[in-house]
Amino acid sequence: MDHVHDHAAMASTTSSVMNHDHHMMEQMSDTNSMSTGHGLHNMKDMMMMAMTFHGGYTEQILFDQWNTKTVGSFVGSWFAVFLVAVLYEGLKSVRDSLARRELCETCSPSQNRTQTMGRLFSMAHIVQTLLHILQMTLSYGLMLVAMTFNTYLFFAVVLGAGMGHFLFGWRRSSAIDYNDHCH
Repeated sequence: MDHVHDHAAMASTTSSVMNHDHHMMEQMSDTNSMSTGHGLHNMKDMMMMAMTFHGGYTEQILFDQWNTKTVGSFVGSWFAVFLVAVLYEGLKSVRDSLARRELCETCSPSQNRTQTMGRLFSMAHIVQTLLHILQMTLSYGLMLVAMTFNTYLFFAVVLGAGMGHFLFGWRRSSAIDYNDHCH
């Protein structure tokens, strides 16, 4: 692929769109799309995400439909993220409690712990697997919210996780959580 362009001319042009990858800076057409040498892309899809912490209430959170354009919608979103972080910590405690109960049942003298296939397909293991999938989904979702780099949303995740740990963490059998994925 031949990429011939004049970097001096590009630097002096103020209406060009520039990315650190110089392949993105080619030409603008009248239809508000950009030719990148890799096909045409709509300018709406070319928005750059802030990679430093910032404030403000106008934010797109996780999905195209979850846009906060007013202070009220942002505050509601903040509390939703906070609540999800609290519930995430609660879910970890529920999983720990179920695992302790299942461990006590399988270690009883009446059961043989070597029944691997039976344990693999047991209802307790299936429930733990489904809860683990839910925990991972919430964990990575919270990580992506924090990665919006919106300071307020970042603190919604951190403070929600802290509140959840305060409310539920004392019930866990260990302070070390080997099931944490993102924090």
